[in-house]
Parts: sequence; C-alpha cells; structure tokens
Amino acid sequence: MTICRKQFHIFVLAICLMTAPMGVRAFSNHEGGTSGAASDSIRYHLDPVIVTASKISESQREIAASVAVLEEASLATAPSATLLGAIQQRVPGLYITERAVMGYGVSGGAGTFSIRGVGGSPVTGVLVLRDGRPDMMGLFGHPLPDSYGALGVERVEVVRGPASFLYGTNAMGGVINLISKRRHEEGFETRAKAALGAYDSRSFSLAHGGRSGRWDYYLTAASDQTDGHRENSEYTGLHYTLHAGYRPQRGMQVELNANLANIDLSDPGLISAPARGQWYDLRRRGLDLSLTDENRLGELNLKLHGNFGRHRVYDGFRSDDYTYGLMLYQSSTPWRGVTTTLGVDWKNYGGKAENIIAGRDFGSHRISELAPYFHLQQLLLRRVILSLGLRAEHHGLYGSVLLPKAGVVINPTESLSLRFSAAEGFRSPTIRELYLFPAPNSGLEPESMWNYEMALSWMTAERFRLETVLFRSEGSDLIRLQGRYPNMLLSNSGAFVHSGYEISASWLPFAEGEITASWSKLDLDDQTMNSPGKKLSLGIDLPWRSLRFSLAAQHIRDLHGADFGAKPLPDYTLVDAGVQWRVLSWLSGRLLLKNALDAEYQTMTGYPMPRRYAMLEWTAGI
Repeated sequence: MTICRKQFHIFVLAICLMTAPMGVRAFSNHEGGTSGAASDSIRYHLDPVIVTASKISESQREIAASVAVLEEASLATAPSATLLGAIQQRVPGLYITERAVMGYGVSGGAGTFSIRGVGGSPVTGVLVLRDGRPDMMGLFGHPLPDSYGALGVERVEVVRGPASFLYGTNAMGGVINLISKRRHEEGFETRAKAALGAYDSRSFSLAHGGRSGRWDYYLTAASDQTDGHRENSEYTGLHYTLHAGYRPQRGMQVELNANLANIDLSDPGLISAPARGQWYDLRRRGLDLSLTDENRLGELNLKLHGNFGRHRVYDGFRSDDYTYGLMLYQSSTPWRGVTTTLGVDWKNYGGKAENIIAGRDFGSHRISELAPYFHLQQLLLRRVILSLGLRAEHHGLYGSVLLPKAGVVINPTESLSLRFSAAEGFRSPTIRELYLFPAPNSGLEPESMWNYEMALSWMTAERFRLETVLFRSEGSDLIRLQGRYPNMLLSNSGAFVHSGYEISASWLPFAEGEITASWSKLDLDDQTMNSPGKKLSLGIDLPWRSLRFSLAAQHIRDLHGADFGAKPLPDYTLVDAGVQWRVLSWLSGRLLLKNALDAEYQTMTGYPMPRRYAMLEWTAGI
C-alpha cells in the first residue's frame, strides 16, 4: 500500500512530537555542564577531520567539496542491516537500489549507486575506495555491493560531486571511501554477534583487535545467510577483513589492509516472470600495503594495491579480473598558510572472460593509466581558503586529458562557512563497453562533466549543524545503450544537465544521542533511471536509561526504473526501527523491525521488497 502525502506529513509530525520531549530533557542536562573531553568529542563529530576530499587530513569546514561522514558509532547503531543501507540513510542525493532481504546481485540494476543522478547500471560513475584504493571489477569497471560488509569498517566518507582530479576515471559523480577498523588505544578487544530473523535469516560475526607498543591489528569474520522473501532468492555471504599496522619510528607507519568476500546468491527474476536456477558465484579479494612518513618536507604516502575477482554465472559466463597499481604523494607546508600535495597514480586493470555454454571466448584485455596531479591550498586573511587542483590523466587508449578543480571557502565566523567549487568529472569507457557485451563499441569516447556548486553551513552551540548545497552539473558524451536485443548499440549521447539542492542537519541533544535529517531535490533531465527526484531522510538515535532507541525513515518520490521518465515506480515511505538493551556489562541485545510501516514498495522495476519483518541480535564483547 502506497502511503499518501497527507499520511506521510502526519507520520513526520508524529515523530517530531514524540522525540521533542526527549531532546528537550537531554538538552537541559547538557546545560548543567559537560566535560572538556565531551565537548571536544562533540566538536569533532560536527566538524570531522576528512582525508578523502584532498588526501590530507582537514576539518570539514576547510574543504570546498560536499562531504558526508559516517562514524563508527553511527554505523553500529543504525537500524539498517547493511553498510550501504546505513550510508544511503545519511547521505542526501545518494540512492542505492536493492531487491532482497540480503544481497544485491550483479544484474538487472540491483545494487546500483547514484549520486546526484550520476552512477549508471552497472555503476561506473561513482568510485568506491577501500582505504583510498580503487575497488572495482577490472573488466566491467563497477564496484561489487555484495562484497561490502559492515564489519571491519570504522568510518565512511562520501564525496558528492566529481573527485576525478584526485582519483581519475569513475569518480565523475563522487566517491565512497570505506576506512578499515583499527584499534587506537593500548589493549585488546573481542566482539561476537549472532542475529536471527524472518525468512530464516541468520548472521554470525567475530571481531578481534589489539594494540601493543608499535603494533596494532584488527581481524573480522562474518557469515550472512537467508532463504529470501521470494522463492529462489537465497543468499550466502562470507566476509573477512584484516588490518595490521606497525610504527618503526616516530612519524612513520606501515599498514596492511586486506579483504575477502565469497558470495553465492540467486536471482528470483521479475515478479511477473519468476525465474529458477539463476545463480551467481562471486569471489572478491583485495589488499593494500602503505607507508606513511613524516619528513622535513611534510608527509610522504606510498601505497601498493591490488583487487582481484572470480565470477561464475548460471548462463555460462566465467571471468577473472584484476586491478593493481601504485599511489604516491607528498604533502607539505612550504610556508605558513599554504599546503601543497604533489602525487602520481598508476594502475593496470583488466582480465579475461568467456561463456562456456555459448562457446564464446571474449579474450584477455587490459588497460593502463598514469596520472600525475597537484593540489594547492592557500589561507588568506585567516578567513578565506583558496584551493586549486589539476590532474593529467594519461589513458592507454585515449591519450591525455587535464582534469581541473577549484574551490573557495569563506569562514566569516567560527560557526558559519560559505563555499564555492567547480570541478571536472571524467569516466573512460570500460573494457566491457569496448570489447565484451551486450553491444561493444571500440569507438566510444570518454564521458565528461563539469560540476558547479555553492554551499552554506552553520554550526552552533557545538551541538547543531545545518548545511545547504546548490549544484549544477553539465556533461557530455554520456554512454548509453540504445535499441532492443539483439539490435542494440552503445554510443555517446549528447549534452546533459543535472541540477538540484540538498539540505542536511544534525543535532546532538547529548553526547551519546543524535537526530539527523536530510532532503534532496534533483532535476535530472532525462537520466532518471534509479535516481529519485526527491528524497527525505530522518534518523533518530537516543538512549533512555538502560535502553537505546534508533529509527531510520526515508520517503522516496519520483523514482523511475528507466531513463526518459519511463517505468515510474510508486512513491514510498520506509521506516526501520530498533531498540537495544544491556543485559550484562559484556552482553547486549537488539530487536530490529524492518519496514515497520509494512510498506509495499520497489526500488527497481519488477522486484517487490519484503514487507515488515523482525530480527533479533545478541552481542558479546570483552
């Protein structure tokens, strides 16, 4: 049942009225005084240090780009069952499609990301990073959503808008950076979790980490399984992560991060044409070895990285892919008020593919990219920050292209910030689009897009932050699939324009509670597939005595399953809720109610999502 606009307004008003007394009481407690440590923690939460937007640590109010940050505490208390679900809830302008209780799949548009309408199906317009390294399928150029488990991630940074001047191809619409969990204090910790729920869903995980002297490490293992809410929608996922760090001397650190995911899932097909035997067997693994050295010039960073995959599909498709490379950059402060970053990236990606049923060998392909880049920030009059960036991207097929970026941040007061930015985004055609299927075209040209935005952010009383962003993106040569099978053609389309605005707010009624809200309105021209025109999110996380209540609500409007406004999907309101309680000092339980309003909805055409269901979690930690 679709909830009408009046019902939705009543729902939002009810939530606000319900939470207001709790917020007032909590705020009154705060007025009685807080410790300096708590105050510092609050300020850090509202003005976090960010590395993804410039590759150096900067507070959010010093950065011209639009960046959303999810800390570990927010990820842990979110009622969403998945990492990507928690990210979508908190980030305006970001939308992720799904089709099942667990698992996204690799076909039909499931698990597609779009940031301000840029993403694609498969997703090649948004770049996913793990600790700053690109994580993508070497042949298809897209991330694998099923390989991203919540365990082992302590922080997520999302850049909305082009970041190609730092990361090159695929960062045209934005970047999602998953930062590995590590232990920051001396000692050891172990945490185990078990969860059971509807549709025979079950999750088990174990995490252990420690820090002693110059060493630190963190290990995780997780298993997720479900029979699914539809016949033939089974899912099994095994996820493992490793972080190890060593500090040989003051100012120097060596880190190793690794991840492994084994995914087996089934696609039930369209509700109008159910399918059997559509299985997917996916294996993904990645690692990076990095060195950070604080020297006389500033800070040197060197990272060697690799990402590898093996895919087996019911229709006979078989592939092995890889992405590996090197990232090197030096940041320095040659004189007061000036920060520079000079770096170079090199990566090689590709693989081989075949279809053993059709008897077709797609061959082996690879592409290399080399890109030096430069970034400069200049502080003027203690209130103005100018930034300039330039990347010279050299592609093995298309030669060189310059990718510039410019920004201005004005901080007239301690609580108010104005920022303006312009940046060019870039995406080169993937190996699939050039040589594989369904309609390869070796004559394709790279996509490009200029993004212009201005924003106002306001932080007051160290407990409330409000941000408003206006943007306009102008692009050309968007790669689109035209026609119907078998007469299909991939080609570069004409110009396109995306515009819109985003509003987000965060309120900390007290140190351990948070209320967030965001709204995005997008005008996407004819690129409407899997990107809602309007998205409203509300998040509540509040403790009360020995309990902790969490709620995540989203209202989605103007969603389409295809471009040009085709295949419109009903508007919907989705509410997830949770209550956590502590049994012992080392044991806690949590009850999650998914789709609490029992909404009937789809995020992709022909795949109805599960109605209301519950999950029970138990967590033990020492």
